[in-house]
Amino acid sequence: MDRRAAEAILLSRGWLPDQPADFQAALLAGAEPRHFRKGEVVFQAGDGPGGLYGIVAGSFGTYVSTPYSAPALSHILHPGWWCGEGPALGGPKRVLTVRSMESSWAMHLPYEAARALVLSNPAAARSVGQLGQIAMRVAIANVAQLMIRRADRRIGAVLLRVTGALDEAALAPTGDIRLTQLEIARMANASRNLVNKSLAQFEAAGWVRLGYNRIAVLDSAALADFAYQRG
Repeated sequence: MDRRAAEAILLSRGWLPDQPADFQAALLAGAEPRHFRKGEVVFQAGDGPGGLYGIVAGSFGTYVSTPYSAPALSHILHPGWWCGEGPALGGPKRVLTVRSMESSWAMHLPYEAARALVLSNPAAARSVGQLGQIAMRVAIANVAQLMIRRADRRIGAVLLRVTGALDEAALAPTGDIRLTQLEIARMANASRNLVNKSLAQFEAAGWVRLGYNRIAVLDSAALADFAYQRG
């Protein structure tokens, strides 16, 4: 992954473009590209302090767990997303597990550099703190979607979130996103057979395009109308 290309991606989408120019420069100056194989663990819950990761190619899956349950896939992060901010803000341990869903590249800011950046001035701390707010919004959306009783509508809502078709309350079509029916089933708390049936209905309606382990949302507004019973 070319460094300039990686920086251009992170400066064109997601959280970083909205931050001050001096913060952008300082963050990227201390970061280096890293490659992750499909299935490779980026970090896991319970790990000690570590750095920040900005995804530039591929995708990362986030897994939630409790002392009584194994890690479960809950969300998928695409290029432009950042994760791992907790330790930089003073968190002693990782609270999530993050794994590469496919061959992926990310810019990695080591813990020491991330911590120094946060402590450099209040504005930098506020910028990094926004990542926690973004993560909280995703968590709230996750819980709200799992409370949708009708499974096909729940599947539609989860699909909008994990593909990025519904981001910050803005609806948009997506390109082809690497996503399997089993992963959708796990995140939507639905059977794989029901996911298969629902996706076929969504495709017949012209809302999505299906491929081998790939899906593109073509009409996010119509899918949202169905999932959230709007209109």
